[in-house]
Amino acid sequence: MKKIHLILMVVFMLASISFQSCFKDLDLNPVNGTDAVDVYENASNYIHVLAKLYAGLAITGNQGPAGNADIAGIDEGFSAYVRVLWNMQELPTDEAKCAWNDPGIPELNKMTWSSTNSFVTAMYYRIFFQIPLCNEFI
Repeated sequence: MKKIHLILMVVFMLASISFQSCFKDLDLNPVNGTDAVDVYENASNYIHVLAKLYAGLAITGNQGPAGNADIAGIDEGFSAYVRVLWNMQELPTDEAKCAWNDPGIPELNKMTWSSTNSFVTAMYYRIFFQIPLCNEFI
């Protein structure tokens, strides 16, 4: 019995040593070729990055009301931070009611939302887009 455990332990150790990550799958480069080192190399870019961080609270992307959105896969209008924050904080209370029939609004009014609600999803995506940008700036 002890011999079997010893053999299994040796096999496990050999397997763990031999099955290391031999590939460079984790060595990823940005799609556009610009990384944080390039951006923060020039001191004048700090103001541009700071402007993007503050703009992320009010706008949804880099180009007007539609196009070049920060977050892909959801309605760009639903991803505005202030809109989503207001909807998530005010609509479930008795302080405000919204009679629009936008997807997700009736569920917020009735406090029956789930993770599939478009505003919950938009808030999640917006927060986890904005926080890494702020952390990198700090």
